[in-house]
Formats: sequence, structure tokens, C-alpha cells
Amino acid sequence: MSRQIALITGASSGIGRAFAQYYAAAGFHLVIVGRDLDQLTLLSEEIVATGASCQICVADLSESSGVEIVLACCSEPDVVVANAGVTMAGRVGTRDWTDLEQMSYLLGVGVAQLLEGIIPAMTQRGSGDILIVSSIASLITMPNSAMYAASKSFVTAYGRSVAAETERFGVRVCVLCPGYVHTNLHERAGLSHLEKQVPRWMWISSDTVVQAGIRGLRRKKVVVVPGLVYRSVRPFLNSRAAQRLWRQLTKRH
Repeated sequence: MSRQIALITGASSGIGRAFAQYYAAAGFHLVIVGRDLDQLTLLSEEIVATGASCQICVADLSESSGVEIVLACCSEPDVVVANAGVTMAGRVGTRDWTDLEQMSYLLGVGVAQLLEGIIPAMTQRGSGDILIVSSIASLITMPNSAMYAASKSFVTAYGRSVAAETERFGVRVCVLCPGYVHTNLHERAGLSHLEKQVPRWMWISSDTVVQAGIRGLRRKKVVVVPGLVYRSVRPFLNSRAAQRLWRQLTKRH
């Protein structure tokens, strides 16, 4: 039998890299997607050294043409991890609209475009796993990150609806909504101060996100919030007290 295929976007670091390592260890053939060829090459070499097989696909998923490149590379995977992302903060009206538009496409419509191109083959085959890495920002109020929260809300809603539509065809969908995760995402966005100011107990690892996603698929849970601390405090995160505390913690000093 041929190996099953796992397509992982944003694979070169953080959550995507952790998912790549998990599926490589599980014996999947990997198709890893990202913009940085050097980083993807390093990951590919690491994966091949474990005995797994790997294919690199360089694409910018903030543009429709990038999604088309990925679909040309791998249109019928057994697993999709839609993880590519950026974060962006700033008061309403202070960010360049082109940057916001690209972020919104990458986090929202672009994910939908990718899955719209893949899911029909899964439903016809009668099986498939889809992991969408969204954010807890899709579930709570996020002042100074309105477009980010809106984009993540889009993909969370899309994932919920697709899960209900495709379950009877044997397709499992899990939308992951993590809080702060130890990756280089915040540093790349110029938000490295968060690592120092946000308490250690509010951070989780990429491996925690992966484990939560795999459990979610097995238990057929559509929306999963990784990390016990976030599951515990989620009902209170939209309270005024929590919002005031969050603004104080994330404020530049």
C-alpha cells in the first residue's frame, strides 16, 4: 500500500513543524508548504533522516496564486493541516490596508479556497482529516486586533460548517483555537515584548496544540481550545476584568 499523504501549510516552524514531525513519525508522506525554501529544506532533511518521505512546496498563501500552486502540488491528501499564518496588531485605521488584506486572505478566505479544492476528493473517497489552526481570538473580543480576530472568526465558522456538511462522508474536521503558543510568530510581527510581559502560565507549546488536535479528531470534536488553562478561563475571557487585564499585559512599556 502507498503511504498516506499529509499536507501541512506553514510547516517550516512552530505549530506546522510540530505537526510535520508528528505525521512523519506516524509514517505519512509529507507535503510541506511555506515561503522560506531554506527552512523547508532543513525540515525536509530532518524528516527524511527519520525514514519518512517528504516533498517541498514553496508558495505564498496570502495570494490566490499561492493556493493554486499548492493544489497543483497536492490535490488529494489524506490529511490537511491548514496552519499558515501571521499575526498583526494595531488600532483601527493605523495599519496599511494592503497588509491587512493579505493577512485576512491568508488566515481566512485562502484557507477556504485551499479546502474547497481538496474536500471533494475526500468526500468521494469517504475519508479525510482536516485540522484548521485558528485562534482563541475567534472566540473572544480582541481590541487592537480587530482584523486578525475577524479573519480567525471567518475560518472557525467555515470549519464548523464544513464539519457538519462532510461528517456523513467520513471526513473529520477539527478547528484548533489556541491562545499564546511558543513560536516565532509574535517576534516576526514585531510583538516580541509579549514573551516577557505575558505570564508564563499563559503560554503553551506547539506539541500541546498538536496533541489537542489529534485528540479532537479522534473524539470528533469540531472546535478545540488547547491547554487546560485556556479551557478553564475561556468563559471569563470576554468579561470587563479580563479585557482590562489583557490590555495591561500586552501593552508596550
